[in-house]
Amino acid sequence: MAEPESGTVAATRWQQVVAAVIAGAGVGWLIFAVPDRLGWPLPSLPLIASIALGGFAIVVGVLAGNTHRRIQIRREVTDPNRAVRLLVLGKTALIAGAALAAGYTSVIVYFLPHGAAELPRQRIVNSAIAVLGSVSLAIAGYFLERACRIPGPPSGDATPKNLPRTPVTPD
Repeated sequence: MAEPESGTVAATRWQQVVAAVIAGAGVGWLIFAVPDRLGWPLPSLPLIASIALGGFAIVVGVLAGNTHRRIQIRREVTDPNRAVRLLVLGKTALIAGAALAAGYTSVIVYFLPHGAAELPRQRIVNSAIAVLGSVSLAIAGYFLERACRIPGPPSGDATPKNLPRTPVTPD
């Protein structure tokens, strides 16, 4: 596979998403395992943070839909700086959403054996809501990234694909 040209942004590869998932799961586990082993108080998981992830996923999803309509369907010319910002937002949302989903999933797995107690059960519920928001954020980021791709010719284009080239005349 050829390397992208200098100054271009390539699509997020699945390996990058897998690396984010592995890192997120490890960090999520360590945030609770280390203080628990040392006897320190465990961090709280506020419900508002979980809800905020869902809200951010909605914003990125709306941007993805609008960008798809503008670039892919209506084929409007978009300001290059805006397009790059949207593309970077999509890539960031995809990778961050995947990492957060894995991190919150590891929190659920960590507290599952203690789910009968009130506080661990609350952490499990808050983490489950955060997982839904994080997965939604990753999906919205994926679709925003796809919406920023430069479209090919319209499918109804009647231009033949193999037109003869114009001969080059020497100067």
